[in-house]
Amino acid sequence: MDTLQSMKVFVRVAQRSGFAAASRDLRMSPATVTKHVASLESRIGVRLFDRTTRRVSLTEAGQMYLERCLECLNAFEDADTAISELSKEPKGLLRVAGPVDLGNQIAGTIAQLLREYPGVKVELLLSNRPVDLVEEGIDVAVRVAASLDGRYVARPIALARVGIFAAPAYFRRFGRPRRPEDLRQHRGLVFLEPRPRDEWIFERDGKSVRVRLEAFMTSNSGAALSIASAAGAGLVVAPSFVAHPELIAGRLELVLPDWKVLPELGVYAIYPHRRFLAPKVKAFLETLRATYGDGGRDPWWVEATPKSKKRTNSAR
Repeated sequence: MDTLQSMKVFVRVAQRSGFAAASRDLRMSPATVTKHVASLESRIGVRLFDRTTRRVSLTEAGQMYLERCLECLNAFEDADTAISELSKEPKGLLRVAGPVDLGNQIAGTIAQLLREYPGVKVELLLSNRPVDLVEEGIDVAVRVAASLDGRYVARPIALARVGIFAAPAYFRRFGRPRRPEDLRQHRGLVFLEPRPRDEWIFERDGKSVRVRLEAFMTSNSGAALSIASAAGAGLVVAPSFVAHPELIAGRLELVLPDWKVLPELGVYAIYPHRRFLAPKVKAFLETLRATYGDGGRDPWWVEATPKSKKRTNSAR
């Protein structure tokens, strides 16, 4: 069998942790996928996967072989990309990853990309866990972070300010916090992934206050917490792109507007390599830049305080 094709099949089985899922992705029969893996195992003389009725996992040799296969396949892809650069026409499958709560924003950018470049197909994978771009075969990931570790090439897209928000109904019942220390007496809605975030730093005029919220509700969905807060469940600390829909609708208000919430977040597009960047990746990065800019502004921030709402109403 074609060794290069068998390596591609092996990598997809490893990435998807299953033969059936890999066969669907590759549009091959499960039997063909099994034959490709068996051919590799026979050629190199080791077992690559441990198989049970419930799961498929890499052996120690399989993990080592996966790393080498990825290096080899990336080299082949670089060679192909160098030639395809001559055409400059974005095409092929683009695999994009991003956090769940930024999914709607990413999907809108992808829709624009697909309208402009009919030859491009997109697989959008949303998860709050960190992804290994090389091992998981991701072309571009959109990441929200205070800082990055420098492992990948990163392009700033936007700022995402963090604020603390609650509903007018909540204030009528529990009162409005006037200073960060007051938050300790209120009901907190806490985001869980990649780790619970119930402690925040508030800064103003050189003064910093660290406050821990008591969690009355937790979730791995910032949007769910924002909706619950808009329904009066409690205070939510959220980045602007999460709170934006409820702020625009007037269901949430910004609390402590004179205080900055730390850490400040950036939104980045990250990708594994700077060399031989595929036209489809370049097109997506350019679409992001055209939509959001070069990382210098927050396109989702709304000053949704009672005072600003009053000005908006009077202007009507």
